[in-house]
Amino acid sequence: MQKIIPNYRVYGQFDVDFSLNPVHIDSVRRSTEVNDWVIEPHRHDDLCHLVCFFSGTGRMHLNHTFIPLNTPCCCFVPAGDVHSFEVQENIEGTIVTVSQEYLNDLLASAESGLPSLDEAIVIERDEQDSSRSDILALFRLLASEYKNRHPARGLAMRSLLGLIFSQMMRANNALPTHHTGSDKDRNLWYYRQFQRLVSHSFADKKPISEYAMQLRISVTHLNRISQAVTGKSALNIIHDRIISEAKVNLAYSFQSVSEVAYQLGFDDISYFSRFFKKHTGLSPKAFKDRVIRQQPILMDTSE
Repeated sequence: MQKIIPNYRVYGQFDVDFSLNPVHIDSVRRSTEVNDWVIEPHRHDDLCHLVCFFSGTGRMHLNHTFIPLNTPCCCFVPAGDVHSFEVQENIEGTIVTVSQEYLNDLLASAESGLPSLDEAIVIERDEQDSSRSDILALFRLLASEYKNRHPARGLAMRSLLGLIFSQMMRANNALPTHHTGSDKDRNLWYYRQFQRLVSHSFADKKPISEYAMQLRISVTHLNRISQAVTGKSALNIIHDRIISEAKVNLAYSFQSVSEVAYQLGFDDISYFSRFFKKHTGLSPKAFKDRVIRQQPILMDTSE
């Protein structure tokens, strides 16, 4: 039987309208207790998570890796990333779910030089860094604003989210050390548009020229932008997205290698295997076998 990774709006819920309310906040305890303290592997195509664990024990799973919760700690989970949580009854924390459109708008209104938030960030406990305590306090304030619905609530929440993102990126050393000017701003804007196009069309085998045409720039310009922002060509960005999706399907579903290949637009299974091994160092089967050995809970075939 083929197992599909659930794609939720909010975990276990399908009735939250993020076009009306782009931010949803819940407690880690409430979200996990109703699910026997486990949030199974899932993802969100157009939603991001900010999760802060104030206290308690457990582990989270990001990017095919289990990470013990050394509380207090927090993380950012970008749209599309498969993630899960297994916690104990002593857990306390806050889960913030933000629409990708809202996040893009928040970053666009910020100063120049902010990176694109397309990779997970984990901020672990560091008693020598006072900014970690600031992040915890900001999460508590954000949860309070969401719950109490005071006047100017939207403005307050937007400001607090901006502070949380900036503090987390600083703690993760993800911010540039100086202002880089309008060219960097423009490159980031184009790159984020390119990312969105790739996320929707990576399996369609579109040529780079079609992406460039949609962005109304030349192929050369698109490659320059991609190199400036990531150090990679536009084609490499597409390949990375294909590999990321292949890993998800191999690791979390019961699809065969051939089924994964066809789903990603590969007609030749041998070519898909060579492509995957070139980018990961493992054949698709070897990767899937390794995940099953290392993470048996997530690949329970008893269903």
